Amino acid sequence: MTDRPTVHKSDVVQGFAALGLREGDAMLFHSSLRSFGTVEGGADTVIDGAVEAVGESGTVVVPTFVQKVNGESATYRRRFEAWDVDGSPSDVGHITEVLRRRPEAVRSDHCCDSLAAIGADAEAAMGGHKHAGPRYSPWDGKAFGHGSPWDWLVERNALYLLMGVGFNVCSIFHYNQALWVERSYASTGDPRMWPNFNFSVMGERVKSAGLVSQVCVGPSVWQAFRVVPTLEHVSRVLDEEPSLITLSLLKLYGE
Repeated sequence: MTDRPTVHKSDVVQGFAALGLREGDAMLFHSSLRSFGTVEGGADTVIDGAVEAVGESGTVVVPTFVQKVNGESATYRRRFEAWDVDGSPSDVGHITEVLRRRPEAVRSDHCCDSLAAIGADAEAAMGGHKHAGPRYSPWDGKAFGHGSPWDWLVERNALYLLMGVGFNVCSIFHYNQALWVERSYASTGDPRMWPNFNFSVMGERVKSAGLVSQVCVGPSVWQAFRVVPTLEHVSRVLDEEPSLITLSLLKLYGE
């Protein structure tokens, strides 16, 4: 068996550059540290590379979602009751937990769909969750609500990166679902249906539209896209092909 090479910070920075990340950019990434094999310096190297790539005027964001309480899957209500913005650990990868715990990181205040950020706009971007306006979802009206960090990512047309993971974890598609409910509510006055669709299949649609860039950093496959054109494309696909959607009752919230 051939040993996989060690990934260094310079490799990480070069990977970001190859995807078109610019100084001053906003970026969110989902991640798998295991996908790299061996990284010199571990999770901190990946985070440092991201921060270097966006520069002092940019902002790096990661999901710090909470899906469990005391190691067990939990309802929205249970997560809401147990939520501690400073102490609740991220359930979505080691890199996200390392970033969350950094002293310079700012975490948004949401019991299920929090994000954490480092950089120039971290405070402004993450502060929106606490007072976000309603946009219905299974995780309450604030999760992807008006003024939330997700809105901020759209306003900045952030680079959205899947770092060694697939489109099945592409949470910005939940934003598309919430937009669909919002449009439906505007026409029917009924927010109770949630449009499920296959995220992996939709990812292939986004790739076929030429919206995704891909590079490899060591053995880790990175797929990235800009938020605004991708959201617009997904919304158009859902409108034109309603057969892709399976409707389920939207339980408010998560019971």
